[in-house]
Amino acid sequence: MFSETPIIDMLPRSPEASRLRHEQVLGDFAQVLSHRIRNLLTGIEGFTDLLADTLASREQRELVLRILESTARIEFVLNDLLYYSQPVRMVKMPVAVQDVLERLLETLDEADRRHVTLVVEPVPGCLMADSGLLRQVLLTLVQNAFEAAPTEKQVRLGIAYDEVTRTVRFNVWNKGFIDLDEAPYKVFEPFFTTKPHNLGIGLPVARRITEAHEGTLYLAANSPSQGTCFTLELPLATEAERAWSFDE
Repeated sequence: MFSETPIIDMLPRSPEASRLRHEQVLGDFAQVLSHRIRNLLTGIEGFTDLLADTLASREQRELVLRILESTARIEFVLNDLLYYSQPVRMVKMPVAVQDVLERLLETLDEADRRHVTLVVEPVPGCLMADSGLLRQVLLTLVQNAFEAAPTEKQVRLGIAYDEVTRTVRFNVWNKGFIDLDEAPYKVFEPFFTTKPHNLGIGLPVARRITEAHEGTLYLAANSPSQGTCFTLELPLATEAERAWSFDE
């Protein structure tokens, strides 16, 4: 008998192709799971609202509110799952690195901004990027750094320019340490997390956005003595890219 496995699935794949295929399968699964659970949640919320109308005591109504609050938290998780399952859609435009930094700091609340130390080198040019998505990647790295800090909530955000490769590096460092069992790639695996309240898709989504910008996102340092540093590396826009975008 012939195997029912499609021939294309029997061919050897490169590690990168295997990873992309794995992420596609997980994305499809996340989309189906989100749809099924959301249908169940709709029923729970509807019946809970009906139940609330029949309750007289304040204590019982407060219990109903707790049920609705729990379903709302589940909705947030489902939204994250759906976001992970969708392809990256972006609009690239010339973006100054300083503008990206300023928008990122505006996104943070005042208390968090006081705990961010900036080390910025001048960059002779701009990036071709979707500024909103790029800000999302950096915000994910900064928020992870805040959460990973063991005692002192201090984050260092550095921007460096490599003249040889014409790339811009965003380095996000904190004093924490991630126990990865000697497997640094694990932090970018979907649903890997060291925090019980975290779904573990922030870094995988950040990596997808980075790769859509033809950049790289990697764990540059991770040790009890050095702390943890994630590096986002992006190519500087060429003159042709900038001219084309302005012509458009």
